[in-house]
Amino acid sequence: MMNGEKKQKQQPDRRGNRTILGRTIFLMAIFGVVIFIPLLVRLYNLQITNHEYYQELAIGQQTRDVAVTANRGTIYDSKGTPLALSSTAYDIIVSPRDLNTVQENYQKKVEAYQKGESKTAPGPEPTDEAVASGLAEILGMDKDTILLRLQKDTSYVRLAAKVEQDVNEQVMAFKLEYGLSNALYSTPTSKRYYPHSSLAAQVIGFVNSENEGAYGMEAYYDSVLSGETGRVVTAKNGNGTEMLSRYENYYDATDGNNLNLTIDATIQYYCERALEKGIEMYDVQNGGFAIAMDPNTGAILAWANSPTYDLNNPSQVTDPDTLAELETLKSTYGEDSDEYKEALGEAQLLQWRNKAINDTYEPGSTFKSVVLAAALEEGVVSESDTFNCTGSVVIAGSTIRCSDRKGHGTQTLAKAVANSCNPAFIAIGQRLGAEKFYDYLEDFGFLELTGIDMQGEAGSTVWSRDWFTGPYGEASLATASFGQRFNVTPIQLITAASAVINGGHLMQPYVLESITDADGNVLQSTEPTERRQVVSEATSEKCRTILEGVVNGGTGKNAYQAGYRIGGKTGSSETLEDDHTIVSFLGFAPADDPQVVILIAFDNPKPVSPGSNYTSGGYYISGGVMGATRAGELLANILDYMGVEKQYTAEELSGADVLAPSVVGLSVADAQAKAEAAGLTVRTVGSGETVTDQIPIQGASIPGGSEMVLYLGEAKPTDQVEVPDLSGKSPETVRQTLSNLGLYMKATGVSDYYTSSTIAAGQSIAAGTMVDRGTVVEVQFMDNTATTAGAGF
Repeated sequence: MMNGEKKQKQQPDRRGNRTILGRTIFLMAIFGVVIFIPLLVRLYNLQITNHEYYQELAIGQQTRDVAVTANRGTIYDSKGTPLALSSTAYDIIVSPRDLNTVQENYQKKVEAYQKGESKTAPGPEPTDEAVASGLAEILGMDKDTILLRLQKDTSYVRLAAKVEQDVNEQVMAFKLEYGLSNALYSTPTSKRYYPHSSLAAQVIGFVNSENEGAYGMEAYYDSVLSGETGRVVTAKNGNGTEMLSRYENYYDATDGNNLNLTIDATIQYYCERALEKGIEMYDVQNGGFAIAMDPNTGAILAWANSPTYDLNNPSQVTDPDTLAELETLKSTYGEDSDEYKEALGEAQLLQWRNKAINDTYEPGSTFKSVVLAAALEEGVVSESDTFNCTGSVVIAGSTIRCSDRKGHGTQTLAKAVANSCNPAFIAIGQRLGAEKFYDYLEDFGFLELTGIDMQGEAGSTVWSRDWFTGPYGEASLATASFGQRFNVTPIQLITAASAVINGGHLMQPYVLESITDADGNVLQSTEPTERRQVVSEATSEKCRTILEGVVNGGTGKNAYQAGYRIGGKTGSSETLEDDHTIVSFLGFAPADDPQVVILIAFDNPKPVSPGSNYTSGGYYISGGVMGATRAGELLANILDYMGVEKQYTAEELSGADVLAPSVVGLSVADAQAKAEAAGLTVRTVGSGETVTDQIPIQGASIPGGSEMVLYLGEAKPTDQVEVPDLSGKSPETVRQTLSNLGLYMKATGVSDYYTSSTIAAGQSIAAGTMVDRGTVVEVQFMDNTATTAGAGF
């Protein structure tokens, strides 16, 4: 019994052990769960809640992702000439973090070399100072600026944008020399070029630093031109070194589509030259504009503005007077002053503006073409009607004067238009009546936008119908009848004028001809759009004939060009500011079948003194003198370029160019007969009986009626002569001056040169140029008639 009890006591307490074991396992489970809860929460946060964030972070650490800019589409003119194009350039990128790694690795290389562990001597040390100094020299940047950027805690700093290929090659050579690995690299991008600098600047516009359209067609069609950005993604190791063999992926950039404009670069050049020439000659203070349009379709052929700017450097102010004012502000207040910055910004905006669409003005007598069409269409006037002008008319108690204070007397409708007679047009407006007049303002598109595909089209400022037909209607109708005291945009006016001469069709103007892809496939094209018919073909034909009379003996006679039938209307808009006139000319040709219509205007020719009607150059301030002169030359250039055949009258043919015959070796009598048969006169030098030489040489093209010089044994002079300054001289003085030098005059401009008011306004060969005897100098003449000041001429 005793032994059994002893044996039982020696057996372990299994129940207690199991209890302890259970408690231990339970406690371990509890503690395990508690310990792992934060870890689980953290894992949930990493894998679920912030999965995308950490995935992007990992990708950023393991890969290098570089954007590849798409090339913007090319902008072409109507003949396929590039006006804006893109080419490959490079952005220079530095990684300050990777540069730190490069510098640390460099020190390790130095130590290994010093210990003999490496036989390769380290190259130049890539210190911040050395890197900044070297890149500053290559990139043309300030060294301190680069140093500041190298101190940033980032992997991406763009040092320079859009550098050329040669600069990029220098940077890469510098990178190799200093062992900068992936601390310095370049990425291909696209750079915009404008091969014709300022040509059609306000139409084309420009891009900003991000290669996005900022102004003009670049902005209006930005989504079409911009394309889609591509990417290059490569793997990199823990040190940031690219591992091209492990992973590389290239996502192609999609280049933008191309714009094909209605603008013709050659016609654009003619418009800009005409505008620039007039601004210089007439001392114009506020610039101007010139538009050329196809009146039958609404396509804009050219669009010039002044002041203008270089598309490749749009922030640079180009106007000399404005630059002088800016320099004064800079020296007075400093370059960082608000005064200077504000003036600079205003100057830049001014040269970027497209005046002919963004601004409005009083059209003056150019608007009379619209009034004429409306009155003829309504039948309130006919070509047989007459109007008596005494020089002024009293309307609502106010005296309104004509451009001729003495009065034009009794005149037909055609003559009233040719004279730009204000009293006659007031009478025409009264016959129409306010309601009908206002209806035609609306029908011709002056109360709505034209809808042209360009930025920032402004609306007109015209009285409301209630005002126009109310208590102030009589005075409003009177002044509106000759284009005063209401404002329209130039694009509205030339669009309406096109309807006057094209058969009565109001066309929607446009600049985009088509959109094409890189392969030349047409994605979109513009078809001419007629908004409505305003007047009949019969009315339009009558208007063309009457407006041709404005050039053939009327206020627009300075627009005359031999061989071409030109019609048009002069305008002189007297603004509410003292001595501030906008002179203009609205012209079209050929008059019987218009292919082009132009509107050219000069804003504020400077009078020689307050209240004077003349500029310092002696030019009378009016649309007939200034606008018509430049418009005639412009139309002749455009028509010549378009290949429109000249049709001379019998009188014009007598002065047309002829080819000088060969008379050397002939007797004096035979030589004279041959010259006269060619329409030339003869002058002899010497006393021989046989012609030994001649001026001009055989085959030279000279004006009919010119004088051939025959040398009878005398030696012909071989020295060159200096072309004189012919400006302001009468036709006879010019002819004699040139003849005395052995030169020939080819007269252009007004049809009747030999009047007391006709003066030379331009010459094809600049004064002071040395030329051979026998050279033809083309001289443009103008009628500088000084009529009494008044709106309309």
